[in-house]
Amino acid sequence: MSARTLPVPNIRFKIGSITLLVAAALMALMHFSLIFFLDEPVLFTGFAVFNIYALIVIWIPFRRGEKWAWMTTWLLPVGLALPAALDPDIMIFYFAVAAVCVLGLVLSMQTFFSKK
Repeated sequence: MSARTLPVPNIRFKIGSITLLVAAALMALMHFSLIFFLDEPVLFTGFAVFNIYALIVIWIPFRRGEKWAWMTTWLLPVGLALPAALDPDIMIFYFAVAAVCVLGLVLSMQTFFSKK
């Protein structure tokens, strides 16, 4: 299977991918540290692994321009918004990070779906 790669990413793609990388890395770091500081290490281990997976997908195939990676990366904002909808204590922070991830995906969308 041949994957479509980006010849020259534009500035919107660069800003979007960097935004997604930073959001995924900070969330992974936060969830990894919460394993040691809060009472539910298994829950935060799952969240940390989820964010590390998103970070790897964004770092390698997303930046190569593989369309499946763009679609898969939508799991990141959805995965952040769902727990936020159930817990009002974390709602504002998680919704804000999810919104930043959506912004990063929207900024990079033109690169993935252009007809060139």
